[in-house]
Amino acid sequence: MLNLNGYLGPEINKTKSKIYENNKALFDLCIEINQFCQIFKYELKVDDDDNIGIVSTLLLFKLLDTYQTVILLYKYGLDTQARIVNRTILEGLWVLKNLYLYPDKTFQLLIEDEYFKKINMLYDIKNNHDYFYEYITKNNIINVEEEMKKIKKNMEKFGIKKVRKINVKEMALKSHSELEYYYVYKLLCRDVHVDTGQLTNYFMSGVDGKIEGFDDSPSTKNIEEVLITSSDLILKAVIYLSKILNIDKKEEIKYYINQIHSF
Repeated sequence: MLNLNGYLGPEINKTKSKIYENNKALFDLCIEINQFCQIFKYELKVDDDDNIGIVSTLLLFKLLDTYQTVILLYKYGLDTQARIVNRTILEGLWVLKNLYLYPDKTFQLLIEDEYFKKINMLYDIKNNHDYFYEYITKNNIINVEEEMKKIKKNMEKFGIKKVRKINVKEMALKSHSELEYYYVYKLLCRDVHVDTGQLTNYFMSGVDGKIEGFDDSPSTKNIEEVLITSSDLILKAVIYLSKILNIDKKEEIKYYINQIHSF
């Protein structure tokens, strides 16, 4: 352990400085790409009635915040956690690509997914009888029947006849992202879920393979692969939003993509 406070203690500042110095060129490139994306974000203009443009823009905001999170996590040496967060960028990028390729169908699916989540939550409250749901219903925090009526009324108002959950695999394959899904995404999923194979990262073993202890110290084992991947993904997000909003950023994006691929 770093100390009794782990990553929340002041001792981590020395580790952060060392990690930055050891990976200065990579961090500086990521910071430069982030700055480009930030400037791009504040230049965006979307019409009030452009639903596709609004949703796509908001999605980029989320993905850019996530990209910054990955960089911050690596500054602390939180390798596994950075990989976990990186998965969010992939999922968001596939939605963004589908908003460009199939705008109306994808927008409709996003609405159906949102209503699916709301209805599913109300069904859970109604049909489960553990302490949490009993507390909600007995204390009149929510009236399930009334909320269900409101949702169905809104669905009728906006012509929504069905609800369904967004399928990550479907989003990936429809946007021609097979390689990203079957290779990158599958690897990142191992970090998200409890995977005994990944837990071996916390072992300290001797030459004979026997466990000598446990290690939860900062790690940047996969820093180059993950930050390069994250940077590539956020730039792709900018590419597709540029296409959706008819913005020309080809030269700038080409420059940064070349910087990434030549790193």
